[in-house]
Amino acid sequence: MTTDTSNPLVRRYLDDLRATTRQLPRGRREELFAEIEAHIADALPPDASETQVRDVLEQLGEPGAIAEEERERLGIARPRSGALEWIAIVMLLIGGLIIPIAGWFVGVVLLWSSRVWTVRDKLLGTLVVPGGLLLPVYAGLYAVNMVSGEVPRQTAGTAILVVLLVAPILTAIHLGRKATSAR
Repeated sequence: MTTDTSNPLVRRYLDDLRATTRQLPRGRREELFAEIEAHIADALPPDASETQVRDVLEQLGEPGAIAEEERERLGIARPRSGALEWIAIVMLLIGGLIIPIAGWFVGVVLLWSSRVWTVRDKLLGTLVVPGGLLLPVYAGLYAVNMVSGEVPRQTAGTAILVVLLVAPILTAIHLGRKATSAR
């Protein structure tokens, strides 16, 4: 039995449950998800009000608490962040500046070897401006040394440079928040 996931509250709850149970064995994770989904479907009438939806979800408990309880029951330790995660973040951001290109690759290897981040986080850390701040710093230095009187070109170049500079910083902040929440 599946739940009508068109309700944004139910959809968000199930998404959170899926994210927080990712360390569980696949079979148990699917079984738990099916149990929760069936309970929601049984408890909610087709035209449930927001209050009814909130009440049912509140009775179930927070997805994180459900996942933690299931991990404890199965004896699965929750991944904790440590020095590896923080070194990965630093190397992803400035590793390419410290050891050109190779430093960033070290960060990618550390990122993918961590159990703290999801595959989505790892793809984000790998694909959002590969090289970290290496490209925007060198592009900025190149732009400063270039002499050009074309204002539209400079404006577009400046916008691209800002995006190249901000994207790796925002990615590092995102990864840092995830690592902090796993402490």
